[in-house]
Amino acid sequence: MGFCGLIMAFERGKSIIFASEMKRTALIISYWTVALILFAIVLSSAGYALSDAFFLASSLLPVAVLFRYLLAQIRFTSRWQGIRNVCFLTLFILTMAFLAVHLAHTLLLALHRQLYETDMVISPMLLNPVFLLAMLLLIILGDYFVGRIIEEHLPEVEESITFTSDRQPVTLQRQEILYVESCDTETWIYATEGRKYRNKRPISAWANLLGKDFLRIHRSYLVRISACQGREGENIILNDLRLPISRKYKTEVQEVLNLG
Repeated sequence: MGFCGLIMAFERGKSIIFASEMKRTALIISYWTVALILFAIVLSSAGYALSDAFFLASSLLPVAVLFRYLLAQIRFTSRWQGIRNVCFLTLFILTMAFLAVHLAHTLLLALHRQLYETDMVISPMLLNPVFLLAMLLLIILGDYFVGRIIEEHLPEVEESITFTSDRQPVTLQRQEILYVESCDTETWIYATEGRKYRNKRPISAWANLLGKDFLRIHRSYLVRISACQGREGENIILNDLRLPISRKYKTEVQEVLNLG
């Protein structure tokens, strides 16, 4: 392939990645727009004008986003610790929701009083913690299922990793890399089809480069999570290989791979 062919392939790859990301972004924006509209309709049933209902619903959407993010961070290293974390998170989110509702209501009241004399009181619906928590949970549950649909039908386009091995440039897709092994002053990158490459980049730099799809299981080993086939004793099974799990990374490995 000539230089022009390489440029065309690179540009075509960028176009595919851009189109996929645009579709993913459009679906996420569409979901949150629909969620906002439905939430506003529910609030309008409590007697609010539709414009006021939209404003109140908009004030609670950031709380839902925060709830979604923090809920994903909870780890059940022990059952009681997980339950305690969920309870604290629920109290925190309800506090934030009540503050958002009162702030939005204050702004609406100030606006209405400028236009015409009126007294607006907060609907009992918005003071009901069960209602607020249920609505927030429905919103983030919907976001979760939309995310699953996106991952199934619009998976992220694999980006290539380029590095030097024995003074030769090598380009691999992330899914081609099985694991990385640190050997003193150099690392070995083991790929599918029995390929392996030597590189000077330290394993910590490889962990940052490869990202969340890879897991550190040992000072000397970084493995692709989707390639792990289970555990045997203190070892991870990966393509008929047995790679050791060190004590330092044991808890994280159990959490990520759901191992007992």
